[in-house]
Amino acid sequence: MKDLLVTLAILSLCFELYRILRGYWIRRILKKKREAKQLRKPRVMKPKSERDCPFCMKEKEKLRSSKPERPTAWSLRKGHGGPIKRISMQGYFCSNPECEYFCITDETIHALVGYGGHGKQELIQDLKCQACRKKFTSRKNTILYRLKTQSGLVEKIMWLLALGVDASTLEEVFSVREITVRIWSCRSGMQGKKLHDRFMLELDLIHGQLDELWANMKRSNQDMWVWVASDATTKIVPVMLVGGRTQEMAYKIVHELKGRLRSGCVPVLSTDGLKNYFYALTAHYGMWERLDDKKLIWVLLRDFAYAQVINHQKRRRTVEVEQRILVGEGENYHKRLRAVGLSGRINTSFIERLNLTIRQCVS
Repeated sequence: MKDLLVTLAILSLCFELYRILRGYWIRRILKKKREAKQLRKPRVMKPKSERDCPFCMKEKEKLRSSKPERPTAWSLRKGHGGPIKRISMQGYFCSNPECEYFCITDETIHALVGYGGHGKQELIQDLKCQACRKKFTSRKNTILYRLKTQSGLVEKIMWLLALGVDASTLEEVFSVREITVRIWSCRSGMQGKKLHDRFMLELDLIHGQLDELWANMKRSNQDMWVWVASDATTKIVPVMLVGGRTQEMAYKIVHELKGRLRSGCVPVLSTDGLKNYFYALTAHYGMWERLDDKKLIWVLLRDFAYAQVINHQKRRRTVEVEQRILVGEGENYHKRLRAVGLSGRINTSFIERLNLTIRQCVS
């Protein structure tokens, strides 16, 4: 009995000694890791050039292969015959891709004339191109193309949809099937994108904000993100894309944003802590300079100012907002913010609210 008690005492002593040594060993390892983490130098991000952006390279190749020459005006080419333009054709264009007047909306150049009309409930103007002899309706490439419903009813339903009225309610009020209303909504979205691409050009932004937010996409096997670029002062949204959280998407949104700005416009830019923005922005806001008459180097523009706004959260609450000025000195960055009418401290609250609202509508 005594031998058993002695054995148990020795085992308990050994276990206690092991526990003390194990705790000391773990604390020593954690201390070394903490010291190594403090001594680690931050990673230096190097700017990219336009050669790294695939969209810039595709655009250059397209410009080289394209033919910018405009065709001769039809009024100078045709003879004495042919119908006279009795109605204004400004804004219309020939929809035949093989025609030389394709996508030319100037009525002094293209060969469009009125060709009667059709329709039982309302008159729809028909057009004809004298160059390719193709006939088409004036509703081509619009939301009303091949719709038998009156345009006034379609307009009312689209307005109510934009105001937030449910499609099932519209079905009961206007006696239009819900699937038809959803098809019209899809068409209006496609038409809105065309209008956005046509008129959202030559912008003069002051403070550009870029952000991305995860979106729950139905019937999708991969994570999708809503990328949004907006102006903090005017609240306009020149670019909105849906895709993965990749470097290619960062290049795409910055490339499209720069294409919509006025020539020479360099706004103050701010994003979250995603490093892909830095590479995309530096690849677009720079220029080539020759160094010692030997080789070209990519140099960032003097007016280019970029900072990251990082929100540190604890238990889903923002406890600290950190600003990292990556391009442009600190004093110059804040001076430029004050020069354009903004405070020295920036935030991304508007872009985050906007992105959250858009994410709720994406499905």
